[in-house]
Amino acid sequence: MFIKLSVIISFLHLTIAQTQNHDWELAVVTSDKIELLLSNGSMIGSAFEQFNKLKALTFDNIRHQFVVSDMDQQNDTIFSVQLTKETDVTSIIEDLPDDVQGLAIDPISDILYWTDSINKTINYVRLNEPAYKSNILFAFTDESPQDITIDVCRRYIYWTNSDINKPTIERARLDGSQHEVLIDTGLHRPAGISIDYKTQRLFWADVKEGIYYSIESTNLEGKEREVVYEGTHSKPFGVAVDSDAVYWTDINNNVLWKINKHDKDSVPERLRHFKEKPMGIIAKNVQVSSFPDCEELSKAISSYNKSVEEVFKHGSQESDEEPEEAVCLNGGFLVDGKFCHCPRGYAGKSCEISLCYNYCVHGECYASSLGYPQCHCLKGFGGKRCSKDMCDGFCLNGGVCKRGGELPVCECQEGFTGRRCESTLDICEAFCQDRQNDVLITQKEVVCRCVDGYPDVVKSNFSSLPLLSSQDEHPAFFDHFQDTAFLVLCCLVFILLVVSVVLAAFACSLRRRRPRIKKRIIVNKNFTQLTNRPRASEQCEITIENCCNMNICETPCFEPPQLPCLQNKNDDKKKLLSNMENGEELC
Repeated sequence: MFIKLSVIISFLHLTIAQTQNHDWELAVVTSDKIELLLSNGSMIGSAFEQFNKLKALTFDNIRHQFVVSDMDQQNDTIFSVQLTKETDVTSIIEDLPDDVQGLAIDPISDILYWTDSINKTINYVRLNEPAYKSNILFAFTDESPQDITIDVCRRYIYWTNSDINKPTIERARLDGSQHEVLIDTGLHRPAGISIDYKTQRLFWADVKEGIYYSIESTNLEGKEREVVYEGTHSKPFGVAVDSDAVYWTDINNNVLWKINKHDKDSVPERLRHFKEKPMGIIAKNVQVSSFPDCEELSKAISSYNKSVEEVFKHGSQESDEEPEEAVCLNGGFLVDGKFCHCPRGYAGKSCEISLCYNYCVHGECYASSLGYPQCHCLKGFGGKRCSKDMCDGFCLNGGVCKRGGELPVCECQEGFTGRRCESTLDICEAFCQDRQNDVLITQKEVVCRCVDGYPDVVKSNFSSLPLLSSQDEHPAFFDHFQDTAFLVLCCLVFILLVVSVVLAAFACSLRRRRPRIKKRIIVNKNFTQLTNRPRASEQCEITIENCCNMNICETPCFEPPQLPCLQNKNDDKKKLLSNMENGEELC
């Protein structure tokens, strides 16, 4: 009996020793402590349980220290937790804005980086300097940096930008150079991000609209994008990757999830449930230094001459597990006998929360295809939750608003008109002071008609204007100059008139007088006649001047060009001389 008892006690001691000497593989921060887990979700210990509300987490593989952000009532403080000095805690940066979302440390240069989504910056501090001084690496105007991770081997820094208008995944060198956007499409609110050194891929979680989320992956250049898993009713925060699986914390259900990254058909495995919200998570990845492109990290580990033995509080506390099986309400069903898968429109551990409960103020609520509530508003109300009274401030100048149709209707006080009672009728009174029977036509709905000097306001549109155009009721002459179409027409007519005058003057300047043609015919005395006619006693001279201005019978000088002369020139000369002898006029 004594021998059996000794064997049992020895076995128990051996089991406890093995458990205590087992190296942790995952670390998760909850409200006040850092829980150290195995890859199967079993808890083997914890580090320092005196924090207020932990959020972000990173780990230095060389110095064996955690760096965490602890949220106080108004500010954040960044601490380092030394595992080699019985969890010695040292504050690094104090009084930060209450929104440190991500932490990452470069163990080679001993520089700590963190994101500040309130000030929209990425900051860093050198831990190897005696005085810690915060510096700004990036300052954004339209980005909201969320989580951050460092590629220690290739010397890059990656981060997620969860700005709702333009979410992205970006990277840069550790000194801030070569800043580039890797992913800018198909994102909604990317959260945690992590690097798989073995496959050289980048993994991140994206919180989609409504109840949806996804775990996705690309190579380190932002290409070969893949969807690892798409699910519902979960809100991922932190992401970690080891050689076999992807892990993420779920702050909706207080659960740590795991999925095999090598099997595309695998489904998430629920590793552990926590009493408090699990936030940041990291995988230890001690084998990173053995990769070919991580020679600098291997040299830094080898040259570190201080103690690397980790000291932390051991213990496999299973009190955080759910004590009993969940009961699903409103049509939900159990998954693995542990948690509820809720139908669209419901949430909570037991699907007890209706997303439409008290959501629509003045309307009817329904769940959209994406799983989030939407409202059908009653008449006269609007807004996302039908909380806005459409009559509030709609009618001006004391008008009374009445709900009806898509838009409200105003009943205006005397002296005002328009859809919102925005137009005053005093303009019509001023217009009709000096006019007896005129009509004021404007581009608005108000049309004034003056009847014996008094205004008559017609609340109509332009389709009723022909009814106002009678012989004794027409717009005044000068009122036409307020019409844009009339002014344009007048300008065109004036331009055409000026062009016509210029062209006429130019044509007249080109026109010249016809030439005055003067032709003289002389008959010589000494000329021998070819006939027997008597010789004239004196020389005969005929001057033909301006013959082109004569009539057809008085123009012997030219023949029309279309009627060429068919007779011989000698015959013409004979006829001319005979006529001269007879004293007849040339014809």
